[in-house]
Amino acid sequence: MQRKNSLSLTKQEHLKTHIINFIGINSFSSLMAKFGLANIATIISVGVNGLLVILKLIIGFLTGSISLIADGFDSILDLITATFAGIGERISRKPADSSHPFGHYKFQLVFSLAIALTLFISSYVIASESIDRLINQTELNFSFLILIAASISFVGKIVMSIILTRIGKKINSVVIIANAKNYRTDAFASIFVIIAFIGSYYRVWWLDPVCAFIIVGLIIFTGFDIAKVSIPDLLDKGAPEEVLEKLQKIALSHPEVKEVHIVRLRSISGVYTGDFHILVNPDLRISEGHEISEKVKNDLEKEGSFKDIIIHIEPFTPEEILEGKLTPTKS
Repeated sequence: MQRKNSLSLTKQEHLKTHIINFIGINSFSSLMAKFGLANIATIISVGVNGLLVILKLIIGFLTGSISLIADGFDSILDLITATFAGIGERISRKPADSSHPFGHYKFQLVFSLAIALTLFISSYVIASESIDRLINQTELNFSFLILIAASISFVGKIVMSIILTRIGKKINSVVIIANAKNYRTDAFASIFVIIAFIGSYYRVWWLDPVCAFIIVGLIIFTGFDIAKVSIPDLLDKGAPEEVLEKLQKIALSHPEVKEVHIVRLRSISGVYTGDFHILVNPDLRISEGHEISEKVKNDLEKEGSFKDIIIHIEPFTPEEILEGKLTPTKS
């Protein structure tokens, strides 16, 4: 009996090996390596949103629930934004070339703003329909289908938000994190659809359009939140004071560096790039000054917050500092 079980296990192992060899994936880590985290995020977003659109719109039109229809149209926009996110992420990961010598990262920011814009458009459409419902005092027909659709949507959006947030943080993707925030808002929207469902049971006709208005508010808030993150990087906003101090501390940890000034940094994909000047002994040879700058650059990039830093070498002249001709600055 023991031998029979052993043979059975051996057959199972052989079968498992053949399946693994056939599909080329033996774990979730292999799956991520094979397809890429960004592509997995796009597949999840498009697949789940596609199913939710069909579910919400069919049930929404059958029951006449404006809050569920609003949620359904929001899911259509989620399909569009998921596509934007996928395209933006793919373009932004392309290496620098002759036409884009600083890389393609800003494409990600542009697509992130496109997500915010689609949210603003959807909020206008939903608000218009809700006003019409309030004016005409349209009553929502009670149906358990509304509860089923809203509950499925809530669970699906929460799961997607958690997965995409983790993926976005792991690969420093602004556009994927923006999409995750959008899904979190959608989950809250589903809660208000459930509230509208409860209102329909008690024949509170105004609760459905009012809940739709609240969903509009959530959508607008998310749009502003996404834009608030993307616009500063798109406009090359400078680094915060703590980052400048960190750079200065690392540079001045080298005894050959006497002073740091004219620091210009901007954020790219979660790290800072730019240039600054270091003052060194004027009697050093050019090769020695270059060697010092390379050491400083390597230490900065090892720290993890800096990338592609350009360092200019200047002669250190204490007399000029004392006379006020050379004022160390951070800009």
